[in-house]
Amino acid sequence: MKKYILAALTISFLYACNGAGEKKEGHGGHEHNDEKTPLDAQTQEMLAIHDSIMPHMDKVMDLKKQLGDDIKMTDSLIKIKSSNLLTTRKDEAQKLHGQLDSADKAMMDWMHQFKFDTLKSLEKTAASAYVADQKKKIENVRVLMDKSIADANQFVEKTKK
Repeated sequence: MKKYILAALTISFLYACNGAGEKKEGHGGHEHNDEKTPLDAQTQEMLAIHDSIMPHMDKVMDLKKQLGDDIKMTDSLIKIKSSNLLTTRKDEAQKLHGQLDSADKAMMDWMHQFKFDTLKSLEKTAASAYVADQKKKIENVRVLMDKSIADANQFVEKTKK
C-alpha cells in the first residue's frame, strides 16, 4: 500500500513541479508564452500526448492492485491444491503486473528526463529535433500504457466471471 501512495505522491509532485509557475490557459500547466520557448505545433502535440495519458496513471495503479490481489489469492489456492490452471493464471497475472510496472516506469522516466529548460537553451533546429525525439518517446509510452491497460482489463474481466 505504501508503494502505491508513494507512486501517487511522486506523480502528483512531478506533475505539479513541471507546471509550477507556468500555468496559463490550457494544456494543464504546459502553456509557455515567454519569448524564449513559444510552443510550436510539434511541442503542443507532444504535450497533448502526455496530457492524454497522464490520467491513465490512476487506472494503472488500480489494475496493479487488482492483479496483486489476484496473485496473492491464486498463490493461496495453489498452496491448498496446486493445479496447472491456477499456475497459469498466476503466471499471466504476474506478467500483466510487470507490463503495468513497465508502463508506469516509462511514464516516470519520460517525465523525469523531459525538461522545458532544454528547449530554452537550444537553437531552433536543435529544439525541433529534441521535441521530435521526445514526442516519439512519449508516443511509445502511450502505446505501452494502452496495451498494458487493455490486457490487464481483459484479464480482470475474465477472472471475474
